[in-house]
Amino acid sequence: MNKLACQRKRLPMRVLRRISLLAFLCLLAFTASPAYACGCGIYIPREGDAQVAQERALVRWDGARQDIVMSLGVLGQSHEAAIILPIPSRAQVKLAPSNLFDELAEVTKPLVRDEVEWTLGLSLGASAMPDAAGGAPRGVNVLSRQNVGPFDVANLAATDKDALKNWLDENEFQLDASVIDLMQPYVDENWTFVAVRLRPENAGQELGGELQPLWISFDSDKLVYPMRASANAKNSQQLFLYILADHRIEKENAFGASRVSYADWLEPANVANTALAPFVTRKFFLTKFTDTVDPAQVNDDFKFSIAPQDTPFREVTIRRVKQDAMPFVLLACFVLMILGMSVFVILLVMLTRRRKLQTT
Repeated sequence: MNKLACQRKRLPMRVLRRISLLAFLCLLAFTASPAYACGCGIYIPREGDAQVAQERALVRWDGARQDIVMSLGVLGQSHEAAIILPIPSRAQVKLAPSNLFDELAEVTKPLVRDEVEWTLGLSLGASAMPDAAGGAPRGVNVLSRQNVGPFDVANLAATDKDALKNWLDENEFQLDASVIDLMQPYVDENWTFVAVRLRPENAGQELGGELQPLWISFDSDKLVYPMRASANAKNSQQLFLYILADHRIEKENAFGASRVSYADWLEPANVANTALAPFVTRKFFLTKFTDTVDPAQVNDDFKFSIAPQDTPFREVTIRRVKQDAMPFVLLACFVLMILGMSVFVILLVMLTRRRKLQTT
C-alpha cells in the first residue's frame, strides 16, 4: 500500500520534469539568435543569449582621419557573436590594448573632496557617496576580409539593404528585417560596413563580460559616431564616450541622460609607456561624455561641434566624513560650567566684601 502511494506521488514529478525539459527546449529554439544593438553598431549573439549592458568607446579625430576603439560589456553568454558597424569609408581593423579603458577611467576619474558631517554619536569611519567568406551577392562588395586575433573581420560596401542582408545571412550573421531597415540611411549615404564575427580563443569557452577592444580606423572629414542601431536595443545602455580632438567637443544631441564628465588637455608626456600612448601622438583635448541611452529616443547619429572655448572640467565626488561632535559638546559644557562656577565665586566674594564694608 505504501509502495503504491509512493508511485502515485512520483508520477506527477516525472511528468513535471518532462514538461520542464520540453519548455526549456522550446525556449532555446526561440532565443537561439536574438539581435541586440550597441551604441556604435549591432551585437548579435549566436548559440546563447546575451545583451550589451555597457559600451566604452575612444574616438580620435584629427580633421581627416578618425579612429574608433570600442569595448563592449556583455551580460549573458554565447558561443559566438557578431558585430555590424556602419563606417563612412573603408576601414582598417586591429586589436587595441585590453587595459586601454582602465587607463582612461583613471585619467578622467573625479576629484574627491571631503566634507565633514557632524553627528552627536560615536563614529567609526567615513562614508562615501558611491560614485560592447563567401562570395558577395550583387549589390555588395567585399572590400577586405581578415582575421584579427579571435575576430573574423569583413569590410563591406553595399548599394542595397536587401543584398547586404543576403550576404550577412549567407555568412551566418542572420539579421532580421527591422535591423536591416536601420542600416538603410547608411546605405543611402554610401557608408561601408564592418562585419565582425567573434569566437572564444579556446574551444568550449563562451563569450561574455568585457570583450577585447577593436580599433577601427577610417578617413572622415567630420567627427562621427553612429547611433541609429541603438533604436533596436531591448534596454537602456550606459555609454562612456571619450573623444580626442584638437579642441573641446560638444555633443549637439542626446538620446537620454547625457553629461560631460571630463574635459582637459592631454599630452604625450602624460601618457608615455601606457596603453594611451599610441593614440596621444601629439597634444589633444580629451572630452568624456557619460550617457544613459534610451532606445525609444534614438532617431539619428550623434552630432558634434567644436566648443567655443577649451574650458577644462572635472567632476568632483563629495565624500562625507562623519565626525563625532559629542566630545566637543562635552568639552564646551565643561568649560561653561567652569566659567559659571568662576563667575559665581567672584560674585560671592564681591558680595561678601561689600557687606563687610557696610558693617564697618
